[in-house]
Amino acid sequence: MLFTGRRSSPRSVALSISLAGLIGLVACADSGESGHVGAACETPGVTDTEVKAGLLFADTGGASFIVGAFRAGVDARFGIENAAGGVSGRKIVYSWRDDGGDPEVNGVKARELVSEEIFGMIEGINAAAGSAQYLADQKIPVTGVAAETAWAAYDNMVSWRYYTASTGSSTVWGNFIRSQGGARAVLLSGVANDAVRNYNRQLTESLQAEGISVDIIEATDLTDFVALAEWLKAERIDTVTGATPPDLLAQMLSAAQVVGVNLKSILVPFGYDPTLLNQVGSLLATTVIYLSFIPFEVQSPAHTRFLNAMTAYAPEFQPPAQESAVYGWLSADLFVRGLRAAGPCPTRQSFIQGLRAIHNYDADGLLPGPVDLATNRGMSSNCFAFVRVSDDGRRFVPLQPMARCGNPIS
Repeated sequence: MLFTGRRSSPRSVALSISLAGLIGLVACADSGESGHVGAACETPGVTDTEVKAGLLFADTGGASFIVGAFRAGVDARFGIENAAGGVSGRKIVYSWRDDGGDPEVNGVKARELVSEEIFGMIEGINAAAGSAQYLADQKIPVTGVAAETAWAAYDNMVSWRYYTASTGSSTVWGNFIRSQGGARAVLLSGVANDAVRNYNRQLTESLQAEGISVDIIEATDLTDFVALAEWLKAERIDTVTGATPPDLLAQMLSAAQVVGVNLKSILVPFGYDPTLLNQVGSLLATTVIYLSFIPFEVQSPAHTRFLNAMTAYAPEFQPPAQESAVYGWLSADLFVRGLRAAGPCPTRQSFIQGLRAIHNYDADGLLPGPVDLATNRGMSSNCFAFVRVSDDGRRFVPLQPMARCGNPIS
């Protein structure tokens, strides 16, 4: 049964960075200035004192709820690099554009940024396909959140996690749901696009590999949540999963409670946000969220570094422990790692080659396990950290074991 209903100043920022650059792939002449580490280079976007990046993400539009603090995470990561002195003595500056999560707009805005002589690009979620071919043709390196299959098609686009692989999947989701006693699942999607449909394919294959039956509801026009809940009960659905926006999930779970649906497992890929608990935490109680980074509740040195940087360079975002801010941080961290690997006179090609040569990237302890950037391109991620919304809906509780891995499904 299918339920439907409808839902739904660019500015430059100069941030001073640090850590003397590593010996790289391209030699160049030192500027000769006393105490200055930078060097004169001819690569677009690189001067003897700066490297200029472009930033594209959905500051407005339907996808903005996923990446609300994305730019703040970028500011925090670049900020601590700047405060320490610079990658090869250069500070990172960037210009940004809002693509509204629209691939067509993304393509237009990417060309605007490239016309401003940027060295490389950082991209957010859902719209990078609009500029992917163009940026590849220009040989411009891109780091960011690989939520679309386009990321797998181009070697210049690098991410720590590929959300949607063109083929294959992982048993990690099916293993977890089966461990909770799940046998009949519904995939509830609030956005209908190719990236989400491909994600649903991966999730479906994972669940079916564990003998779990799957129904998919693209709830782009869903309004009658009680009717949906009654259908779930009649069909004896015991699991809800999928790329379900938190507001949609909260309404569905509220109706499920009223109707008396017996859910054994609720598993979603986003919603790890303390502000969300203040709004609808009681409705999301027992929901499990899987993350591509270690949750803040672990309180590791990597978290302390992140939180201190957010307080110093993005104090307007409160609380700072937001999932989208981590996405921005990781995207910027990859950009920094690429610059370090590219040497004292970076070129776009040396950046890409150097970043792809990193075999054990773990973002200084933020990731559940090391990632081989030489081989992860287009591969479905296999390891995640799992957290649960507490019974009172007021906090996130890491599961034990927190980090869980599956086996690849080819």
